[in-house]
Amino acid sequence: MRLLFALFHIGDIKNAFMAFFAALEPLWVGIAFAYLLVPVASFFERLIQKSKRLSRYARPVSVLITSLLVVAFIALLCAVLLPQLITSVTDLAGKLPGMLKEQLDRLQTFIASNNRFSSTAANLVESAENMLMTWIKTNLLGTISNIATSLMSVGSAIVNLLLALIITIYLLLDRERYMNQCRKLFHTVSRNERVNDAVYDTLHQANKMFGGFISGKLIDSLIVGIICFVFMLILGLEYPLLISVIVGVTNIIPMFGPFIGAVPCAFLLLLVSPKQCLIFIIFVVILQQIDGNIIGPRILGDSTGLSSLYVTIAILLFGSLFGFIGMIIGVPLFATIYYVVKRVAEYFLRKRGLPTETAAYGPDFRASIKSEESEDDTDDD
Repeated sequence: MRLLFALFHIGDIKNAFMAFFAALEPLWVGIAFAYLLVPVASFFERLIQKSKRLSRYARPVSVLITSLLVVAFIALLCAVLLPQLITSVTDLAGKLPGMLKEQLDRLQTFIASNNRFSSTAANLVESAENMLMTWIKTNLLGTISNIATSLMSVGSAIVNLLLALIITIYLLLDRERYMNQCRKLFHTVSRNERVNDAVYDTLHQANKMFGGFISGKLIDSLIVGIICFVFMLILGLEYPLLISVIVGVTNIIPMFGPFIGAVPCAFLLLLVSPKQCLIFIIFVVILQQIDGNIIGPRILGDSTGLSSLYVTIAILLFGSLFGFIGMIIGVPLFATIYYVVKRVAEYFLRKRGLPTETAAYGPDFRASIKSEESEDDTDDD
């Protein structure tokens, strides 16, 4: 009966969970910040503990230094990046209609000089223009109202961010006690020591995978964004800061990130100049090869141990479930699930006396099992 009730009210249950998680959004953000900042705070704490005068204040001083560094980093980003990003976006919004008209005029001139394709291409251009005008009339006002709503929610986002930072400080100051409370609660529920050991081992592996992957990916993406910005300045390409931020942020997503970031940036430069677009595409291909073969492996190593197929599945699955955040955390999360499934499978294989190595399950596996069974039968006779 309970299962039937849950099935019939699955929508209500989902809405209740979504409301619960939305209400505690600053808590989840604070936990994520604390998780990322624990290594930094621990580093400063170890340094301060070497001083006899400050050793007893090592924890609060280390958390204070870490908090000030985070605030300084956010302030620096807002002071340096935000004005330039706003200028770039405003400039782009002002120039975009003219750039689009210029490219359409070029296309029409090309069509007029090639009579063979003129009628078909003219129809395509006319259809595209009609679709664009229809979209502007039907969707643009809605898009503007959505932007206005988003701007109005900036105040709420700032409040949530401040609450998340306060929660982060609390967690960093007393992190051992909160972890001990979690362990205490877990042991209250679970009394099987074998299960407890398996859970602790899984959490240890998950911490290794998440910590190594996410921190490494952030550093890797920051380096890629800086390289992109420097070379765009050297090459004299338009909108270097805006494009570098897009490339750096989307690079956090494994495999698909470079393409997700490069496509809109290439289209933007195409409106400015086809030559700049071509230069950018060549540069991004070279940059991603350097990142994929040199920078990324040096920073990340083999932090997840997943093949390219499993990485693709993880990004598609968790990206569809949780959006952009799911695409970032999907790989280490899938790696953790893979680790659990692998351990369970190997446990049952050992119980049946079967090999746990994947290479052992080749085309001749069944024949070898049958020969072993026949040898056992002969020995019994």
